[in-house]
Amino acid sequence: MKEFQLMDGKTSDKEWLYNLYQNAMKPCIKATWGWNEEFQSNGFDNNLKPTDWKIIKNGLERIGGFVLKESNDHLWLEMIIIKPEYQQKGVGRRVLTYIQSIAKEKSLPLRLSIIKANLVRPFYLKLGFCQYDEDDSFYKMQWHS
Repeated sequence: MKEFQLMDGKTSDKEWLYNLYQNAMKPCIKATWGWNEEFQSNGFDNNLKPTDWKIIKNGLERIGGFVLKESNDHLWLEMIIIKPEYQQKGVGRRVLTYIQSIAKEKSLPLRLSIIKANLVRPFYLKLGFCQYDEDDSFYKMQWHS
């Protein structure tokens, strides 16, 4: 896959997005706090509304998504998930490079946090992110243009 397309998430994408979230995040969340389905479902509904997402597509296939939020002093990458069969193929790197270009254009740092049980920290370090903080559960990362 050389390119990807983005589309705005719609209410009708809710089930697909939650399944994507569940498949990607359940192992990390379970290892960190345990998985409570009701808590996760409610938290997803309240904090990651389908209309907040950009859906990543390869042709007609939905292959992932991300939620990018803007505040007055930074951009916050709330979530990015790529379907497992598209991981390790450069999709995440291309999407992150695109998001970094938005941050650069707005002259804002790009921030995110990573659950420590998720092994993606080296990926972000390779893309120029630096760790600026951590707590018991998360690494806090930041990128400046």
